Amino acid sequence: MQTRNDTIYVCMSSERYTPFSLAKKIGAKAILESASFNKGRERYSIIMAEEAFKIVQDEEGVAFLIDGRRLPFNAEGVVSKNAVGQTKEADVLDALVYVAAQNECPVKEIPLPASGIGYLSYEFVQRCDTVRMENQFDELRIPECCFVAGHIYIVFDHFTEKLHIFGLNYSERQIDLKKKVDELVKKLNNMDFSYMEQSEEAAPCKVITNIEQSKKEYCEKVVELKKHIVAGDIIQAVPSRRVQLECDMSALELYRRLRLINPSPYLVYIDFGDFQLAGASPESLVRVVGGRASIHPIAGTIRRGKNEAEDEKLKMQLLADPKENAEHLMLVDLARNDLGRVCAPGSVKVNQYMETETFSHVIHLVSNVEGEVAQGIAPVQVLRASFPAGTVSGAPK
Repeated sequence: MQTRNDTIYVCMSSERYTPFSLAKKIGAKAILESASFNKGRERYSIIMAEEAFKIVQDEEGVAFLIDGRRLPFNAEGVVSKNAVGQTKEADVLDALVYVAAQNECPVKEIPLPASGIGYLSYEFVQRCDTVRMENQFDELRIPECCFVAGHIYIVFDHFTEKLHIFGLNYSERQIDLKKKVDELVKKLNNMDFSYMEQSEEAAPCKVITNIEQSKKEYCEKVVELKKHIVAGDIIQAVPSRRVQLECDMSALELYRRLRLINPSPYLVYIDFGDFQLAGASPESLVRVVGGRASIHPIAGTIRRGKNEAEDEKLKMQLLADPKENAEHLMLVDLARNDLGRVCAPGSVKVNQYMETETFSHVIHLVSNVEGEVAQGIAPVQVLRASFPAGTVSGAPK
């Protein structure tokens, strides 16, 4: 039987701190923030102050990486099911459920990522459904999935101006939590914020991708995909290309500049040690709260205007665009189909349809699809049923 570990909890004022300046001073392993054009900063920001271990899925399977050691995930007794209810080999999501169950948040309303913070790659879809694909050579040489579990988390509540500090231990790794949390609190109390944090100087970046060759190959793919659409093989596809740059800039500074240039509802920075990830996105994949699952399709895009009046004209133009409307309808249908696989029959409803929403640089069409999660369906099965996002996969998935 899996047991819960004791959790250390401390609450203090957050008036002196900002999430980024604090994260930079303590060398945070991960940052989760939210900012939007309409709402400004959301209620919570989350910082991982100290790492416990990593959870990876790679060619060798699922494992914990702890202090230089690889400990395979013991899936004995774990019943893992894909999106269509078939029993399958345990994957990284099962490991995350196992990790999360070891600690209980002492403050129920606070969002505590007790399973860790990380990513699922596109190829993970093979573990979610009956889809199979030919894996390509990974030039980046990073795991298919990787999460960082934390010993210490700091959660900013911007409404109450409180700082919630949580210390977590795990069966796989134990530390003196009280000592570590006490040290962090002392460090926070002694921090000097009387001066503005200096950002790194602008560093010139060198593009090392052959842009013209990349563009040529990309256009060739577009021509090929259009033939498949005309033939009726697919409705939409999402070709992409990667641009690589060399730059003398820390990943944390890159994240700082990204959040300034593109404030978004979902901002993330994660330090995996060998590599870092920074991102800004307007949309979540899927949410499960109180037994209800929701997908918030965002598709259909037009630039922002120079003023409010021009914004309104552009919104009307976007709503009247047949191509943008068709793309958005496709994503709404995908969301209904995805939720229909894991929600109670007849419960899936579109409660917001094709409305405009203004972001920092563009205007999007947005909808919302909700349903009541069927009895016996776990949140991870809802995630598997909706992965990956339709904006990434195209249709049919």
